Amino acid sequence: FISAADERFGPITIIRQKGKPVKKIPWTAFKLKPKAWLRVVDIREILADPHGIQQSWSSSETPTIYSVLPAYETLLRAWTIKRNDPKYTLYHSALDAGFEKFDKYYSKFDLKPSYILAMFVHPNYKLLWMDTNWGGADAQKEEIAKGNKNAKNWQEEARKVVETAMEKYWPLRLTGDYLGPDLDSDSSESDYDQDDDDD
Repeated sequence: FISAADERFGPITIIRQKGKPVKKIPWTAFKLKPKAWLRVVDIREILADPHGIQQSWSSSETPTIYSVLPAYETLLRAWTIKRNDPKYTLYHSALDAGFEKFDKYYSKFDLKPSYILAMFVHPNYKLLWMDTNWGGADAQKEEIAKGNKNAKNWQEEARKVVETAMEKYWPLRLTGDYLGPDLDSDSSESDYDQDDDDD
């Protein structure tokens, strides 16, 4: 197409000065060289990871809140593999920016117990997923040894979320008064809604 476009359509754009054309830019000026096409393929592979997750959510006809944490973990693993692959060295700064944005939102899950509870009540997940994918007491000790004084036993944290919810709502099951305020927050506005405008 590019090769024939100049002859068929004329220049893609014309730069004018004082109303007169001073430079005609042909379609062939935008033709990608083989090395550039390889970069397009690399970028497509990087973006395929979040795109696949987004598509799985948008195509579902059922609530998918239970899949949010596993999806984030899947994306983190996929991009970590690419970040460590020499093939993607050129894109390290872009991947690092993605990790920074990823961490910004992932850390907010600590404030939203509903994500853990949604997995807990899902028959295929329960607490097994957290036990398999999140660090427990041993991982906490390792992190503390590395200097992370704020390291947590995430498996235990997940259990605390479930226990807190049960303590709050189980006694209400006989009264029918369990449709009260949201467990997550005293505010009706989501933390995500309050975020920066730079996203």
